[in-house]
Amino acid sequence: MIVWGDALVKELSARRCIVFTGAGVSAGCQATVGVRKPPKWDDLLNELTYKIRNQSEIQLLAKELIAEKKFLDAAEVIVSALNHADYVDAMRQIFDIPRYQPSSLHEAILKIDPKILITTNYDTIYDRYCQQGQAAEGYNVFKYTDRHLVGQLRSPIRCVIKAHGCITDPDSIVLTRSNYFNAKQKNLHFFRTLDALFLTHTIIFVGYSLGDPDIQIALENANISAPSTHKHYFVTGAGTPDALKKAAERTYNLEFIKYLNGDFLDLAESMTDLADRVMSYRTENPDI
Repeated sequence: MIVWGDALVKELSARRCIVFTGAGVSAGCQATVGVRKPPKWDDLLNELTYKIRNQSEIQLLAKELIAEKKFLDAAEVIVSALNHADYVDAMRQIFDIPRYQPSSLHEAILKIDPKILITTNYDTIYDRYCQQGQAAEGYNVFKYTDRHLVGQLRSPIRCVIKAHGCITDPDSIVLTRSNYFNAKQKNLHFFRTLDALFLTHTIIFVGYSLGDPDIQIALENANISAPSTHKHYFVTGAGTPDALKKAAERTYNLEFIKYLNGDFLDLAESMTDLADRVMSYRTENPDI
C-alpha cells in the first residue's frame, strides 16, 4: 500500500490541492445495466472501430494506430469514418446506458472532499455520486464550454470540472486530435483558467498512464514546467518505465507515487487510507 507524505496530506486537508482524475478511477466500476466496465483509451477505440461499416481498410488502419498507441490519430480516423448518429449512440451505450455505480476510489475521493476536482472522464459516475446525500447541495458540475466557471471557483461551492466534455452532451466530448484543437480555439477562457489553477495549486493525478494522450496534453497546456519547489503528484503503477518517469519529472515538475501496477484494489485501499488521514488531520486542525 502507498505510504503518503505529510505534505500532501496537509495540502489536501487545506483544500489547496486539486484532484485530477482519469479513466483508471472509473475502471473498477460495475454497471447497473449489463456487465461491462468503463473502458480505457485502447478499449474504447477498439470498440468504436467495430462500429465502422463496410470500410475494412479504415478498420485495419485504426487497429494499427491503436496497437502503436497513437490514440489521437486512431480516434481521428475512427470518428471521421463513423456516421455521427452511430458515433453518439455508441458513446451513450458505452458511458451512459450501463449506469455505472461508484467504486471505492470514488468514495475515497469524496471523503477527501477537494474544493476542485478536474476529470477528463466522459462518464457521470462521480458527478452523480457527489451530488447524493449530504453532498447534494454542495457541488456544481462544469464542462469546459461553460462560461461561469471562474465565478464559481471563487465561491465556497465544490466544483467538478469536465475538462474533455461529458456524455450528457456528446457533441462536447473531446476525443480526436481536431477535437482538442477546436476545444482550445473556441474555449480559450477555460484553458487560461486551467493554466492558472495549475500554477496556483498542487495537483494530484489519479487514474492516468503517462501514455494517455489526454494527460500529456493537460500537462503541456497547463505549463507545469514553470519553476517551483513544490511538485505535483502523479499516482502511477509501479510498472511505469523509469526513463519516462525521469523525463516527466524534469519536464512537468512531477513526483511519482507508486502502487502495485494493475492492482485496482491496492490503489483503492491506498486512496481510502489517504482519505482517512485527511479527515483525521482536519479534525485535529479545525482552523485550517
